[in-house]
Amino acid sequence: MDGLNPLVDPRERGPFIATSDMPVPPNVERAARSDQCAGEPLRAMSASLPEYPARGWSRGLQGWSIVQFDVAEDGAVSRVTTARGVPGGSFDAEARRAVEDWRFRPVSRPLSGCVVLFEFTQGEVRIG
Repeated sequence: MDGLNPLVDPRERGPFIATSDMPVPPNVERAARSDQCAGEPLRAMSASLPEYPARGWSRGLQGWSIVQFDVAEDGAVSRVTTARGVPGGSFDAEARRAVEDWRFRPVSRPLSGCVVLFEFTQGEVRIG
């Protein structure tokens, strides 16, 4: 034990210190087909980024998650799944949780298999 209160969120203790290299992001098209999501652009009404997982932060881990989801005509998101992720676990869970809360402007037809890549690197999250 490092003498710090384990109940305190490690993201509040100080800077992120990487203990692993950032895994090479995949070719997204090979990892998750998105051809059914084509036709019209998605316009986000709300789309927050995932939280950097507390456990990953405290261990200095980095990674990425590819999330697939469907969009209904009213812009609601459903069928959120992880297509692939490294190291997986809490990184994938945080990515799915974020996408489940996304909302888009209405579309002319339902879209399926939409894809987003999240990169968790140096204590920050970005869309890759």
